[in-house]
Amino acid sequence: MFKGKVLLFSLLMVFATSLYAGDVNECESEASMSCAQMRISICPAGDFETFRTACTDASPNGHVIVYVRDDLGNPIADVPWTDYWFNACDIGQELCLCASPIVADSLTNLEGRTTFSGSIAGGGCVLTGGIYVACQGKTFVDKPECLVTTCLDMQVVSPDYTGNCLVDLSDLSFFGDSYNMSLGDPPVGDKAYDDCCDYTDDTNCDLSDFSFFGEHYLHECF
Repeated sequence: MFKGKVLLFSLLMVFATSLYAGDVNECESEASMSCAQMRISICPAGDFETFRTACTDASPNGHVIVYVRDDLGNPIADVPWTDYWFNACDIGQELCLCASPIVADSLTNLEGRTTFSGSIAGGGCVLTGGIYVACQGKTFVDKPECLVTTCLDMQVVSPDYTGNCLVDLSDLSFFGDSYNMSLGDPPVGDKAYDDCCDYTDDTNCDLSDFSFFGEHYLHECF
C-alpha cells in the first residue's frame, strides 16, 4: 500500500513537472518592448550596443519584456537565462546568431516575467518586418488567432554585413560601397547609401561608422 502511494505521488510529480516546469505555450506567452521602436547594432562577439540604449526615442532604459506561460496560461517560473532565441520575422533577412546569442537578465519570476537589456551576439541586417522571440523552441504568436508571429518593431544592423558571424574583408567591401554617402544621396557609380552600414543612426555612413567597424573588425562568434 505504501509503495502504491509512493508510485502515485511520483506520477503526479512527473505530470506536474511536464505541465508547469517547461511546457511553454507560444500563444499564452508574450513579448513586448519598453519603447515603441528599437534599432540595435550587434556584433558576433556580443560587444556592441545593448537594448538599454537602442530605443529610437532615446530612452535610457530600453529592454525587451517577456512573460512565459504554459498551456493553461499559468506563469512558468525559473526559466533559464539562455532558453531564448531572437531572429528576423522576415526569413529573407535572417540573422547569423552565435550559440548563445542573447541572455535574459534573470530567471523568470513567479509571474513568468523576465527582461533583456544586454547585447546580441550575431551579425546580419534586419530593417523591415521586425524580430520574433522564442522560448524553448516555441516562437511567440499573437492572440486571439494564435497564428501570426509576434514581431517586435526592431531594426538590427551589424559590421558583419554578410551575416556569416565574422567581420572580415567581405564586410569591409560592402561598407566601402556606402562610405561617405547619406540618406537621399543619388548613387555615384557603385556607391550608394545603405542603412545597414549606419551604426550611429544619423542617416550618414561616415567616419564615425567606420570607427565602429574598425573596433569590431575580425570579431567572430566564440
